Amino acid sequence: MMQKPIPVWLLVLLGVLLWGGEYVRRDLWAPDEARFALVSQEMREGHWLVPYRQGEFYTHKPPLMFWLTNLFSVVTGGTIGNVAPRLPSFLGAMLALWAATRLATRWFSPRAGWLTALILPTSFLFWNKGGFGQIDMLLCGLSMTALYFFFTSCEASCPRRLAAAYASMGLAVLAKGPVGFLVPWGVFLTATWASGEWVGHRRSHLLWGPLITLAFPAAWLLLAWWQGAPDGFFQELLFHQNVGRVTGEFGGHLKPFYYFLMYFPIDFLPWTLALPLAWHVLRRVPEVDCARVRLVAWIVFVIGFFTLSASKRNLYILLAYPAAAMMVAAAADRLVQADAGWIRRTRMALLGLMALLGSGMVIAPLLPGLPFDARWLVPGGLLLLAGTVVTTRIGREDPHTPGWVAAAAVSLLLAFAATGALVYPAFDDLKTPDEVIAKAQRMLGPRDRILMYRMHGEIFSLYTGRKGYMAFTDEDAQAFLREGTQTNHLIITLERDLPSIDAWLDLPTNLVHFTSGSKKLVAIPVTDAL
Repeated sequence: MMQKPIPVWLLVLLGVLLWGGEYVRRDLWAPDEARFALVSQEMREGHWLVPYRQGEFYTHKPPLMFWLTNLFSVVTGGTIGNVAPRLPSFLGAMLALWAATRLATRWFSPRAGWLTALILPTSFLFWNKGGFGQIDMLLCGLSMTALYFFFTSCEASCPRRLAAAYASMGLAVLAKGPVGFLVPWGVFLTATWASGEWVGHRRSHLLWGPLITLAFPAAWLLLAWWQGAPDGFFQELLFHQNVGRVTGEFGGHLKPFYYFLMYFPIDFLPWTLALPLAWHVLRRVPEVDCARVRLVAWIVFVIGFFTLSASKRNLYILLAYPAAAMMVAAAADRLVQADAGWIRRTRMALLGLMALLGSGMVIAPLLPGLPFDARWLVPGGLLLLAGTVVTTRIGREDPHTPGWVAAAAVSLLLAFAATGALVYPAFDDLKTPDEVIAKAQRMLGPRDRILMYRMHGEIFSLYTGRKGYMAFTDEDAQAFLREGTQTNHLIITLERDLPSIDAWLDLPTNLVHFTSGSKKLVAIPVTDAL
């Protein structure tokens, strides 16, 4: 069975098992999930080429995510609920798994491809982002598709595969801007140069290929212009957003230069513990030396590229994890090349982490003061402990076969699936402001708007069905209240900004203080306009 690449239907089944429960049971959380769902919702109510948020054009992201969310809403009955905004991430995860398993099969062996299908989705960040309705997993999948066509074109010098690679990057640009081209293109060039494959490789595509990529965003922008995009849209989109992110103008994500060196090993857990073993094994196998160098160059380029940007988030380097997973999978398939001591230390470290996490999840309900029902942790903890026992037995019987690695991966997969389906939804009460949602629906008519004071507040608009009005100055907020287009008003703001409102508005006594995630907020009902 493992002499052929893993079937696509099995990858889809694995993805449904891993993320399906979370998609169905967990609410959309702020900021990204609620924001992208709201933008998708406003897109179907207005302009299909220019994204809008709270009635104002939205230039932070290109439209592919929002188009796909609306497309997938056909599957969910035409409504944008919990599932449709996450299906683009599911598509991205499937593309990434497909490409990674195929590359691992070509570069190492079919069994390494099967192991990649278990190791990659059980690395923490890949699993976590596969469950969220964010753009980064879709970007990762499209970038991986481009890399698959790039690298396989090297084997047969196939122009059609090169064209497919550049087309995939064109879609990636429509998903998240220039990084959809620069990063996979840079990975391919760096990896082929480092592995010595660049000599004699066809290079004419470096001239005509980017034109294919640019055709995708160019077509979108031309259509948006033809359909009458609002004033300032193109300047904000093309210049302010892209330059601002690189220079750190959007200050919320400013991080030190070593940020990714710290988060890469954390977010690849538990398989970070196996990377030294992977390096040890693959260095002993001369026939895969080219592939090993290629994967290392891939990881180094992704981390190095985003290190140059002042703005950093751990999910930016998601594209590095498929390469790391392939290295671990290839080494697991060749454990006969490893010293017994290396195998023993790696296995004990992995088992120790699994046992520690499993034990912690099982005893968590006994701890006082946890902000959620910790009993939902127990099933995942029991699965990890059971997996620890099974992995221990297999590893003792024959440590030089990949059976114990596969057993550990399967137990992690089941534990992650249980966590997504049971534990994450237990945080909905902390993430979804039900009291304020109910109050807004009672106070405001269907066409009334919520005043968002110095905040965007997409989650409130999404769940109340009332569009928000974003006011970032006192003058703007007061002008909105004086409009007289609605009788009742609801102002939502951060607690820290309450004194600013108190300076120009007689605050009522029935304020509603609440939390949404880590933010402390207040809802202010106003029945008389200024």
